[in-house]
Formats: sequence, structure tokens, C-alpha cells
Amino acid sequence: MSDTSSESLHRAIQQALNVGDFDKTRELSAALGQAIICEARAAAPTARKAMLEESLSRLGEHLSMARVLRAHVASKLRDNTAISLYQESNRGGHSWHFDA
Repeated sequence: MSDTSSESLHRAIQQALNVGDFDKTRELSAALGQAIICEARAAAPTARKAMLEESLSRLGEHLSMARVLRAHVASKLRDNTAISLYQESNRGGHSWHFDA
């Protein structure tokens, strides 16, 4: 992916985040860092600052989206774990019954 543009990598990261593929996002992020470095070195000095600021802004957006998605996944996992733990406790023959 070394010859892939940062623009296409930004789009690929966005798509990977949209489907919750954090492993792919990590792989693409490494390639994106290399692409940004290469593009910054190749850019004219006057355009370099704007390009880096735009890339930093996009990285911030990716980070925010990843945090929201991870929180959502953690919430779902917590919900499923509570259900699973409750169901497993009934298998062992130990249960509690409260009459209100």
C-alpha cells in the first residue's frame, strides 16, 4: 500500500470504521501514516502545512468515530455478558428466587 494516496486510505479507514473492522483500521492507519509522510516530503513547502493540517483533521475525525464505535461495542458486550453470566448461573443448579 506504499503507493496508495492518503485520500484513498482516508476513505478506506472510514469504510472500515463504518463496519467496525478495527483490525483493518489499524493496518490502514499504519499505511496512512507512511503515505502522509511521503506526500508531505513531495509537496511544495508552501502546500505542506495545509496538507498536514487537513490530514491531522481527518485523523481526528477517525479517532472520534473509533471512540464512539468502541464505546458502542463495549456497551453491547457488557449487555451480552450480563445475560450470559445470568444464564450460566442457572446451569449450575444454583439460583435465587425472591418473592416480592
